[in-house]
Amino acid sequence: MLDARLLKCFAMVAEELHFGRAAERLHMTQPPLSQNIRKLEAILEVPLLVRNTRSVRLTAAGEELKRRIAILEREMAATRLAVRRVHHGEQGHLSIGLTPSAAYSAFSSCLYRFRQTYPDVFVEVSEMNSSEMPDALRNGRLDMALMRPPFADHDLQPERVLAEPLVFAVRKDHRFARIHVGGLSLEQALQYELIGYSRQTSQYFSEIMQRLARHAGVLPNIVHESMIPTVLALVEAGIAAAIVPANLGRARPDTLAYLPLHGCEGIEAELLLARAPGQQNIAVDNFLHIMRLWGERQSEG
Repeated sequence: MLDARLLKCFAMVAEELHFGRAAERLHMTQPPLSQNIRKLEAILEVPLLVRNTRSVRLTAAGEELKRRIAILEREMAATRLAVRRVHHGEQGHLSIGLTPSAAYSAFSSCLYRFRQTYPDVFVEVSEMNSSEMPDALRNGRLDMALMRPPFADHDLQPERVLAEPLVFAVRKDHRFARIHVGGLSLEQALQYELIGYSRQTSQYFSEIMQRLARHAGVLPNIVHESMIPTVLALVEAGIAAAIVPANLGRARPDTLAYLPLHGCEGIEAELLLARAPGQQNIAVDNFLHIMRLWGERQSEG
């Protein structure tokens, strides 16, 4: 490997074409500078300079080395910048796991803001069930995940980034939508024919339905079970109504009505941001910062 100190000496002489001026700029005397040039020529086994008592000029090999040193300096500057940008989460890669219901949350807006702020970070989003995410985080397939509470173990450093109320989803042309324009009580909602959630594929929302039933003291009238977002397709098909997170109101707005639910305050659909144990990808912190700011604005609003 070429000695960077020797290359620096040569670059200065090649620029000045004068040993005295080059030595002065390098804060050294001429004899050690001349020795360094001879060492470099010995290493490369070629003459780099033609010098006499009156002038110094570059050989063809010296011209080529000067050109390549300039390229190396540019590459080193770019390397230093890239390394710093990766350290600060401004460049690199961010892999995100996304539970299906989170796709209708503030995630898309936060992701847009993140990509506008950090355009040099390549973002890869993988939709998966919350139950799959812990393993994906621990084996390094994901840097972070937006998941539901039951699956976010302590080592994943979960932080709540969204808590949204529940609403009653029904077809707009259904009589329920006309009767309950201002909303309906939880007790009323649970007595209507509902699409519930499978314990196997939608454990979190299945548990929420159980909490709602205990809170109201009413057994829900479940006529079918499914999972988000299929639940909305079944509501649109007129099979039954459903209790869903409020952010799903952004889906199928032309055909579905989302009515406020009264009497279930304190029972919300939570979304957690979890991260890979021990990971040091600062892009995760930058994304989390954006989601925190979004949450603060929502609280103030």
